Amino acid sequence: MVALVACCVLVAGGRAVAGQATTVKKSSGPLTATIVPSTHHPKINAKWPLSVTATLAAKPAHATSLYLFMLGPMVVSTQHPYGKNPYRFTGHYNDTFTWPPDSLGQTLTLRVAVSAGGHTVDLDWAVTPVK
Repeated sequence: MVALVACCVLVAGGRAVAGQATTVKKSSGPLTATIVPSTHHPKINAKWPLSVTATLAAKPAHATSLYLFMLGPMVVSTQHPYGKNPYRFTGHYNDTFTWPPDSLGQTLTLRVAVSAGGHTVDLDWAVTPVK
């Protein structure tokens, strides 16, 4: 169990987001949230960008966000954007991750949980870090 938890702890922080092609979008009531990750196969020890957007009734939402790293149905790590708990944002933010060497080859799900206006949306993205 310790090895699984260690493999999923990563460094989050930064700003750059570029060259992204895939989007995950979900709604709960008036809350709509979107994530734009760059790939399903991030390289270990390299920056991996993520963009998060939230609207409430079609306006930029005053929202909170957190990251859950899952191995199957089990949450193996919980992280907060920029290390802030709770991480509050309005409308959108960009973040970058660095996947650690212990995550190499592990098929994980990154769940970005976005909450605003009494609603929560879970946005899931499968990743398998590579060399």
